[in-house]
Amino acid sequence: MNPIVRTIYRSNVWAFPIFALVFCVANGLFVKASIPSGQILLAALLFAIYYNWAYYIVLNVYWGRRKKRIFAGVAFVILLLTIEPSLELLIYSYFPLIDVYFDKYMLEEDYVHDISEFRQRWITALLVIFFAVIIRLALRLYRNKTIEAEESKQQKAKQDEEIKTLHDRLKARQLNTHFIENFVLIALHREKKQNKENVEMLTMLTDLMNYQLSMDNQQQTTNWQEEWDQVENLLQMAYYKDPNFVYEWAHDGGIADLEIVIPHGLLIMPLENAIKYGKNNAEWPFRMDFGRKNNRIYIRYTNYFDPVQRSRIKSTGKGFWLMEKRIAGGAWPIKLHKWEENHVFYVDIEIAC
Repeated sequence: MNPIVRTIYRSNVWAFPIFALVFCVANGLFVKASIPSGQILLAALLFAIYYNWAYYIVLNVYWGRRKKRIFAGVAFVILLLTIEPSLELLIYSYFPLIDVYFDKYMLEEDYVHDISEFRQRWITALLVIFFAVIIRLALRLYRNKTIEAEESKQQKAKQDEEIKTLHDRLKARQLNTHFIENFVLIALHREKKQNKENVEMLTMLTDLMNYQLSMDNQQQTTNWQEEWDQVENLLQMAYYKDPNFVYEWAHDGGIADLEIVIPHGLLIMPLENAIKYGKNNAEWPFRMDFGRKNNRIYIRYTNYFDPVQRSRIKSTGKGFWLMEKRIAGGAWPIKLHKWEENHVFYVDIEIAC
């Protein structure tokens, strides 16, 4: 839209000519005695002014934050308190000075305006204005949602194609992708969520898959912050996939902002394993504990699992073996230890920094 046209549209300047046109048409079709043009123009101006006022109130009540809603409430109170005395002053005192009479009987010497009739007319006009504002905003909301849905649909189609391509590359590379493998199938076909949320999750999935593919011979390491971001993405994706997913996360302040280099996948691999095999519900929540003491970082993943269900899940079982091999090959100051006890799986990671 042209910037000038958009400015006029958003400022509601167009309200005056539209009201003037409507009144002119009504004057020609429904009124026996023609109404003077001056009266029509002033009436259109008043309608436009109060239309803008009503538009500000309704817009901020519906879309505004708390502060703007308060301002809108104040504006509404001021409108109710001032509309009658203002219109009375204009119509019965000021407009007659410029030879504009909204009531033809005003020229009679014994004329006294009926306050109840006057009040009924301005209330009716105000209700019409508010109705017009609500209709306009409803159409605007419908249009915006239609545009957003179409954009989300197009964006999702592009992401679907990109995800399928990345998925094929991950399978060809035989990387550790238990959770991603499962999530791809659900995310690409799930339509119960709103488009916007679906697109956000697919964006996270694309980011995570690209991150996994970056783990090649040239990039065996990553910085802590990048891996931490992917852990957060993976947790959000897990909840999106299953709203019953429950996890507990405890960490010391500043852990997320460490400036250290770690083996690629060190934090993600145990998390993928826990999401794949763990119960991860309110009764048996998945837990991550991060702590730092004496220049060492201590991490523990704890997840409960069902042995029967775990035995049914296909897996190469090479995830931890590959990570241990990478740690040993790079002489990393990292200890990785896993064990099971009473259907609980533990992973401990100790990093010297």
